[in-house]
Amino acid sequence: MTEIADVLRGLPYFADLPFDLLDRVCQASEQIDIPRGRVIIEEGTTSEEMYVVVTGELAVTKAGSSGDVQLAVLSEGDVVGEIALLDDAPRTATVTAEVDSTVIRIPAAAFEDLIGDARVVRRMFRTVTERLRGIEINLRHDERMAALGKMAAQLMHELNNPAAAVGRNAAKASEVYQALGEVGLELSATKIDVHERLPELSPPDLSPLERSDVEEDIVGVLEELNVEEAWEIGPSLAADGWTAELMTEATAGLDDGDATTLARWLGMRSLAGQILNELRIAANRVSELVRVVKGYSFLDQAPVQEIDITEGIGDTLILLKHQLTEVDVVTEYDEGLSKIEAPGRDLNQIWTNLIDNAADAMEGKGGLTIAAMNVGDQIEVRIADTGPGMDPETAERIFDPFFTTKEPGKGTGLGLATVHSIVTKTGGEISVETGPEGTTFILSFPAITSD
Repeated sequence: MTEIADVLRGLPYFADLPFDLLDRVCQASEQIDIPRGRVIIEEGTTSEEMYVVVTGELAVTKAGSSGDVQLAVLSEGDVVGEIALLDDAPRTATVTAEVDSTVIRIPAAAFEDLIGDARVVRRMFRTVTERLRGIEINLRHDERMAALGKMAAQLMHELNNPAAAVGRNAAKASEVYQALGEVGLELSATKIDVHERLPELSPPDLSPLERSDVEEDIVGVLEELNVEEAWEIGPSLAADGWTAELMTEATAGLDDGDATTLARWLGMRSLAGQILNELRIAANRVSELVRVVKGYSFLDQAPVQEIDITEGIGDTLILLKHQLTEVDVVTEYDEGLSKIEAPGRDLNQIWTNLIDNAADAMEGKGGLTIAAMNVGDQIEVRIADTGPGMDPETAERIFDPFFTTKEPGKGTGLGLATVHSIVTKTGGEISVETGPEGTTFILSFPAITSD
């Protein structure tokens, strides 16, 4: 027996293996000293061996969206690298020496000999199951935190515009309020009957070019009347339905000072109305975003309930709006679409993952079509993008846990696995169709039928 065999025989994993099997494995293996900080397995590389820790500690990490996630620390007697060999897939994590360590390198051919023994297979599956469970917990936490951060950033971006509009218009409203009060006092000192001079107005339906011409004509009249704020109040007057002719008629027969006062008062009143309307729109937008977030998270609602999936899809599209600015989004929903019974938050995680993946596949540009229809006693949802599609081998493994086509750090390989898990838990099914013109995910859920 070799020195390597003596070491392995002292480890529980290999203690009771037949001498001839252990000897064959040892003949093909080598003992290696690894200095602190050296990488022995790199995420994404080809699987060629497994390692047994003799002394020291190895850190197992995976690149996450917010940095490296530590999945485990391995010590004497632990094995690593066997998962990728079993799956014949690229490495799913990076392994680095935490301290000066000694390992035994067992190549793929010797590994094949090992898994011919039932005892090794049982131990390996127990180890793999425990490790995958730990990896999944850590990565799901990292993925949720990264998704939460991304969603929060998008929400802040969406909130920033209306919030800035509220602040900007509130400051402007203060100025206009003061000016309107001053010109109102001036107007009250005249003998003008304002109501007799006010025409019936309605907001015009004009093209941008036509509106610009009307605004310019109104400003011309205001300047002739010596209104200092002509360029500021002209657009507001045009938006209310004023024209140059109507303003001329309203101020006809007045001396120059009274005509200026009336025109200025009319303009300030229109400007104040415009500012208040913009404040109302901005405040409603903030309220709508709060409603969307509350609906998306199903806050204060039962975990499982009757769900109108179109509402969840709509809320998700609003929250992901910043990612879809150059994507042509089309929604096609059947009238009278049935509801389904499911956890609302989980369903929204499905829409978020699929829409986010579609945006990534199209690199933020293209077409996204989301259709929902009644098909027998099922609801079918189709989410189709115009990205480059996937090859058949990728499509076949797309729902496997930890499988990802993204480079390390860009994806954990759990997004679509999570989607698949949620769909099947609701009693539904999910499949994918893909080709050079894009990818379509097809989901079906049991519909709630009325008796």
